Amino acid sequence: MKRKKIIISLFCATAGLITVSCGGSGDDSELNNVEIVDTADSEIVESNEDITIEYSVPTPNELFEIIKLQGGEQQSNLVNPLENSENYVDQKSKSINFGVYSADVAYLSCFGIGVDFLKYFKQIEELGEELGISGAFDEEMMDRIENNEGDSDSLFAISNDSYYDSYLYLEENDKGVELSLIMAGGYVESLYIICNLVDSYNAEDPVIKKIGDQKLVLENLIDFISEYAEDASVNEVIGEMMDLSEVFETNMEFEETESSVQNDADGTLLVSGGGSFQMTAEAFDAIKAKANELRDKYTK
Repeated sequence: MKRKKIIISLFCATAGLITVSCGGSGDDSELNNVEIVDTADSEIVESNEDITIEYSVPTPNELFEIIKLQGGEQQSNLVNPLENSENYVDQKSKSINFGVYSADVAYLSCFGIGVDFLKYFKQIEELGEELGISGAFDEEMMDRIENNEGDSDSLFAISNDSYYDSYLYLEENDKGVELSLIMAGGYVESLYIICNLVDSYNAEDPVIKKIGDQKLVLENLIDFISEYAEDASVNEVIGEMMDLSEVFETNMEFEETESSVQNDADGTLLVSGGGSFQMTAEAFDAIKAKANELRDKYTK
């Protein structure tokens, strides 16, 4: 019997092993240095009676940090306008846009667009209260924001902490439906932003290559939220994520590579290689169009 669980960690799919910083120095920035490892074609299986397949999904903070490092330039018009929040009246739209605004907060803080950080964070807090997950926020976190306003590194660390704390709170309080919708919203917003940081296809653009990496992230996300497919709202979102996955698969080119299997001393089996999907101009245009379509549907 196999159990599947998703892990939001401080690791993101990229080539090589590097340390990066998203802004200037700040005493409150726990994420000044983030270790990045290559997980693009890896699946970890713990060998025991109840096999666990762990899927690593990066937080929006981690993704934007890599995008900034690889040459992405800020555009303040990409975030979801706060006035749209008046349109979110049911659990599904509130949950999805909790994820959307969480991704926006990560983007604003990473790229130093700090003027609206507090407004966006308060919108997340308000949606959290309406969803019954206000326990994910505390007075200490709001104090940290007010005390570090203007310090992009500190705000970046706070936004990452809030995303992770919200995830843990939802998981511990059996709110898998809300968590699934939040993660889907955050994924779509993150993909929308990075796609629109690029005007046109360039095979050598590292941001373009990072967009291609989101195929694996999407597969892991679908595997996780499928655990809650009995909920009508989640089931609908799964269908939309599957449509997006098909856009990735039918437009990207697959290149085969040698597979390798390693067995660590602790009994963990690491399977990697076998091939990877490569971006093309057609794939970029198709993925960007689908990301824009879903983002428009979720936020309006």
